[in-house]
Amino acid sequence: MNAMKSKSLICLPILLLLTQLAACHRQAARYEEPVRMVKLITADAAANGGYRFIGVVRQRQRAELSFENGGRLATVLADVGDPVRRGQLLATMDAEPALLQVRQADARLRAMDGQLRERRDQYRQQQAMHDDGATSPLTLNAAKVALEAAEAEREAAATALQLARRAQRNLELRAPFDGRVSARPLEPGALAAAGQAVLGVEGNGSLQVVAALPVNWLPPSLKVGAVLAAHPAAQPGQEQQEAVQLTLRSLADRVDAGGTVQAIFDVPPGQAPRRSGEALSISIPSGTPGTLTLPLTALAQGATAGAGHVFVYHPSGKLLEKRPVELGKQFDGRVEILKGLQASEQVAGAGTAFLIDHQRILPYQVNSTLTRKEAP
Repeated sequence: MNAMKSKSLICLPILLLLTQLAACHRQAARYEEPVRMVKLITADAAANGGYRFIGVVRQRQRAELSFENGGRLATVLADVGDPVRRGQLLATMDAEPALLQVRQADARLRAMDGQLRERRDQYRQQQAMHDDGATSPLTLNAAKVALEAAEAEREAAATALQLARRAQRNLELRAPFDGRVSARPLEPGALAAAGQAVLGVEGNGSLQVVAALPVNWLPPSLKVGAVLAAHPAAQPGQEQQEAVQLTLRSLADRVDAGGTVQAIFDVPPGQAPRRSGEALSISIPSGTPGTLTLPLTALAQGATAGAGHVFVYHPSGKLLEKRPVELGKQFDGRVEILKGLQASEQVAGAGTAFLIDHQRILPYQVNSTLTRKEAP
């Protein structure tokens, strides 16, 4: 009986080892290299040879209307989108504080008038007594100083009354030009500080596009009067809209803190209507039309400056080839590819850190109800 038990104890580890080896063999036989889904982008020379920047549409005539003095809003007579005419009343301020300030300033001025008359009489008396030898020159000089002080106080009171009356006249906001209301940040009853915007108004005239352009990427060909193309942002499921032609109106000489200069473009008449605040992608020729560009997400940086690699897709084998490339300038989230890549070749658009050479992939296809057109 003891012999049988000892044999069982010896055989048990051997059986466990054989079981584990069989399980590992079955797992190794079932393992297959996973196929990664990768989004591909095309290196297109047609979209190259230029830089893209974002510009914002605005009306050439625009204003933020505010009161010169603070107070409580009594009425706001226009809302966002309402058309307005030049001189039209748009908002009013509570008139009572301004009326009380006028009364106070007027009373102060009358008091100063009385004090000034008194100082003048005293000075004439001191002058006559001095001429008779009854007072000293020091006493006469003191009367003269008091008279000059009274004249200055009277002038200050008169100025305060003028300011109070000015504030009373500026209790109304009127439209400075024909246009539409673009903003209404305050409502009746709110306290408005001096200079705080109560209404925004935009004209009905010509449109402009303003953009901040990096000063280091401005090509020499960009001069006042240059005509550039801009594209509105396409919405999901919509086709790319027709390009908008812009004419460079002015280019600032001053460089802002971010290393950019402000450029203002005019939108010629006859272009498709645009809304204020809309973003446009502006294309600026770089003068090197043969140079390809790729997004930075498609590139893996190399160990040395100007070197890197991309993963080029081969449709025949459905695999990626790791290919070194020579890099140029970087701008607006893109980088120039000087050597190593040809136009129309497809590369992995992102995730280069997780890809390897000759890796089999499945091209990512967008399959969304937002972008898929329904069959007729």
